[in-house]
Amino acid sequence: MQTLISAPALQTLLAQAGAAGPCVLLDCSFDLADPAAGERQHAAGHLPGAQYAHLDRDLSGPKAAPGQPSRGRHPLPQRAALAATAGRWGIAPGVQVVVYDAQGGPYAARAWWLLQ
Repeated sequence: MQTLISAPALQTLLAQAGAAGPCVLLDCSFDLADPAAGERQHAAGHLPGAQYAHLDRDLSGPKAAPGQPSRGRHPLPQRAALAATAGRWGIAPGVQVVVYDAQGGPYAARAWWLLQ
């Protein structure tokens, strides 16, 4: 498995997915100014079979409760919560995961890092 792949390599991977094993595609597109934009964009069109990974719901943990110290804008999710989400996406040991976004890679990079 490679960390970075090209679009033609992804086409080959998807064409061989049955023979080479399962592959999970995650569309991590997001817009900080409009948190629903990435999901709308995904609904309008995405790579075949891609699932949507929302920055706030899937790739972040809960924010601090009022009166508690800030945990930041997008705190890290709890391991168990991330593992459960990854399992729902079909991610397991030996499964190739390809993450992408329409913003130049920052949200896909977060997903990649979290899954590491």
